[in-house]
Amino acid sequence: MATEYLDVEDALDAYAEAVEVSVALASDALLDRGRLESARARPQHAAVYEDADTIRQAATLFWGVAATQAFRDGNKRTAVVLLRTFLNINGYDFEMSEDDLYDLAMGVADSTLTVDAVETRLRPHTHPV
Repeated sequence: MATEYLDVEDALDAYAEAVEVSVALASDALLDRGRLESARARPQHAAVYEDADTIRQAATLFWGVAATQAFRDGNKRTAVVLLRTFLNINGYDFEMSEDDLYDLAMGVADSTLTVDAVETRLRPHTHPV
């Protein structure tokens, strides 16, 4: 099965869901489209250059969105929505407590967690559907 990737419109939808606004307001909250494009492309790069599996690709997406701060606010919440979406469309279910998700997002945002650390924390909570 080929991996499905998310586009910028998916990211704007995720932002709208995460902060409970319209997609139009999500577009207005986007500070740097280039940062968002870069974060969104990380899974594909990991697949090509690291031969990364789906969970590793999900970790790179989550890390990229939470770390690059492409939106005015809601970057960590958007990263969580995109993580779930990416895993779901690629045949995985993801179960992690809200506290653990919060710690994961905060660790990326404050630069204490690397992509490797995110992947390590995600693996035990991610299962094929």
